[in-house]
Amino acid sequence: MTWIRDLQATLALDLAFLTRALDERYPRPDAVRDLGERLLDLGRALIRRADHLNEIVLASLPAHGWLPQAGAPDNAARLAHQVGRRPLRCGPVYLGLCGAACYPVFGQDPHNHTKRYARCTECQSKGGAAMLRE
Repeated sequence: MTWIRDLQATLALDLAFLTRALDERYPRPDAVRDLGERLLDLGRALIRRADHLNEIVLASLPAHGWLPQAGAPDNAARLAHQVGRRPLRCGPVYLGLCGAACYPVFGQDPHNHTKRYARCTECQSKGGAAMLRE
């Protein structure tokens, strides 16, 4: 975490220096390379962090990846939607592959309660038939 704080403290100065340097006829390649390497390190660290956070999210959802629809009208049949391998979260709900809002009411669904809901055909056509985790 200290590297990101260091980057936060110095990035504005580095970018200002880089902007001035690139306007010059002969910019310093060492400074340009240093900033590029730091940004690559940041990118790799952010991807690792995102993968770690995604694993935490997946551990809280059913392995099959199907969640009941949130907020269905009273007289409408509620469907189950596939959230995919990298679920998008919007507040307390997740977005299905078709864009429908879903709520993980059963958590990891150890008793397979989601099975009683009809599956969204659009989610199935977008690859929802495959298991979320093997």
